[in-house]
Amino acid sequence: LGTQKLAAVILEFASAAKFQKEKILDKKIALPLGIIAGVGSFFGSNLAISINETHINGVIAVLLSIIFILFLNKDRIGFKKEHLTRKHYILLGMITFFLGIWGGIFSGGFGTFVTMIIVLFGFSFIESAAIGRVIGFFMSAIGFIIFAQHQLINYSYGLSLGIGFAIGGWIGIHISLKKGEKYIKNLLSIIILVTIVQLLLRFFHIKLF
Repeated sequence: LGTQKLAAVILEFASAAKFQKEKILDKKIALPLGIIAGVGSFFGSNLAISINETHINGVIAVLLSIIFILFLNKDRIGFKKEHLTRKHYILLGMITFFLGIWGGIFSGGFGTFVTMIIVLFGFSFIESAAIGRVIGFFMSAIGFIIFAQHQLINYSYGLSLGIGFAIGGWIGIHISLKKGEKYIKNLLSIIILVTIVQLLLRFFHIKLF
């Protein structure tokens, strides 16, 4: 988990830079939410050192399933971006804080969760992905510092993973921008379903191979 935090810092920074280069990133929304997620990650990362990963897998699978159902019905129950009020942004900030705690404890599915939540608040998939990368950067950076203090990071692995993530993320964003919203929605749906199955298999200690 600590090593992954280092890789995630590199990935999120490179991806956010790509979105900024394409003039898609809404920094007025992304930066405050990123700071809030970083605060949550501080608490979550300190808890992660002693928490049971098996239990977390089960909780995440349930939460991800619930949010996936909301995600599929976002046109009926989601908010409209142009109708968002201060109360809506406060609610989004509170959700981001708790997601930051969870991301600090266990990073699995964090980026997917964040993207789906922002989509439910009326932002497009591409806008949500861009904002999510900034949120992920702050969350991962704080987590990285905490794990580094406890000497729980393999730097050679983390840097290698991070560079691979960054290259893949840069290419992925380029493809997504060319393919459009429908492509991202379908791809995200597949990723969510695969993640849910994977987490449930871990929770019930089922090995397919």
